[in-house]
Amino acid sequence: MLLPSNPSCALVQMNARTIRDAPAHRRMSRTALGALPMARIASVPQVVTATLNEVPANAVESAQVQLVRSGSLILEQGGRQTRFDAGEVAVYDVSEPFEFIYPAEFSTIIVQVPSADLGLRRGVGSLTVRPGTPRSAGRDMLTSLLRSTDAHVDSLSENSRSALSRAIVDSVRLFARDAAGPPREHGSARVALARRAREHVAVHATDVTLSASRIATDLHVSVRTLHAAFEDERETLGQVIRSVRVDRARMLLHTTPGSIGEVAEGVGYADVTSFIRVFKAAEGVTPSVWRRRQQKVGA
Repeated sequence: MLLPSNPSCALVQMNARTIRDAPAHRRMSRTALGALPMARIASVPQVVTATLNEVPANAVESAQVQLVRSGSLILEQGGRQTRFDAGEVAVYDVSEPFEFIYPAEFSTIIVQVPSADLGLRRGVGSLTVRPGTPRSAGRDMLTSLLRSTDAHVDSLSENSRSALSRAIVDSVRLFARDAAGPPREHGSARVALARRAREHVAVHATDVTLSASRIATDLHVSVRTLHAAFEDERETLGQVIRSVRVDRARMLLHTTPGSIGEVAEGVGYADVTSFIRVFKAAEGVTPSVWRRRQQKVGA
């Protein structure tokens, strides 16, 4: 199995062998979410092993995100086996040897994400998302986004696919940092606070009362301390809030018939004029014009 070719992601060659003596079948489709390659696979019980010695030497290290749609997956990596049932998500580092075991007929979707986009100092390793594990904003976002992707990807425009890819990268980054625990390098308190603030925004972005002072109160820090945590980040806190809201607005504009006012309220803006101004600054056009263009593309 060769995942979709993309210059930003490593190619992962897989050797598969069936587990049972039965008529074999495999259905596979490939597409892209912006810069992220995606594959949808349905097949018979099998064991799939990565042959990393065939990956080009100059390939970018990547993580894979796999949503088990039906059946189950047993991921073996780093001497440990982890089982993922239907509806659960696995995230793992494809620069390290790994093996999939699908004990029954299955269907799954796989999205590949360059590790550099995740901003991690160490590989993502093998991360487990299961009912009963500690809740994480990144985990919940990732699961929701992959389910939405699976349901709507065939009808999405290129702009919507790009917006989805950015949201997936953000949620994987949050999830991986949650699983890795608080960073230990110098300035870790600031880094940890910025991470907690981004998680808070991801969960509460649709709340029209969301503000720096509200977040600071909820996180039990001063507003000055909260803003200071973002001094070494790529975005300010305000930019983080706007980015999350604009990404969600794109999805609502493309997938729902709601008015611009309803979309504005749905992504956390009580004032539709403010929403239009923020959206136009990000996209270069008003929400109405953006929606009409998407409808023409999809027609």
